[in-house]
Amino acid sequence: LSPINIYSVAVPEPSGLAYNSKDSALLVVSDANSTVYEIDFTGRVLKSMVIQSSDLEGIVLTENCDTMYVAEEKNQLITKYLFNGTKLASFSVNVATMLNHGPEGAAINQNNNIVVINEKLPRLILEYNRLGNELRRKELTHTLDLSDIFFDPADSCYWIVSDESKRLIKLSNDWLLLKQWNIPVNKAEGVAVVNDKIYIVSDSESKLYKFQKPY
Repeated sequence: LSPINIYSVAVPEPSGLAYNSKDSALLVVSDANSTVYEIDFTGRVLKSMVIQSSDLEGIVLTENCDTMYVAEEKNQLITKYLFNGTKLASFSVNVATMLNHGPEGAAINQNNNIVVINEKLPRLILEYNRLGNELRRKELTHTLDLSDIFFDPADSCYWIVSDESKRLIKLSNDWLLLKQWNIPVNKAEGVAVVNDKIYIVSDSESKLYKFQKPY
């Protein structure tokens, strides 16, 4: 895939992307601080909010945009917040064999369940209900690691980026590989789909890459 545009993002070590349909904007977290940033589609920071979590690697927003979930890698937690920053609850994702290879991203699927990826050792995709009970899991071996995940309701599929493989993969609702593409993004740590565009954020470059959504 070749990018349509590349934008600078004034966020240190940006990681994870989510779509805020209410504000027509993107959310990104920083693993350098405990902050959630709202950015426009050219990477400009609109607002930011410090939250009571650490080592942030992923973020997802509910469909009505009033609640968000963040992935805390070293704590191996998915933590729920109101969109105003009020902390509500957490549940554990205790699957990593090393603390720096833990939960990297989260998505919400059509069943309103939370789907989480573990970076590697093992590379897992897991589904939880809102109470934090695990419903299913699967090991993914298509890439060297897993860096972020986004559920695309338009196609009922999952998009995952891999930092180490520099690859974007598309999974079915049953987590079967549909297609994969190489991407020219260093340390891709976030992915979000908005209409017919895909946005991927680079942690090391603090840049937002915009692609035409492939089929």
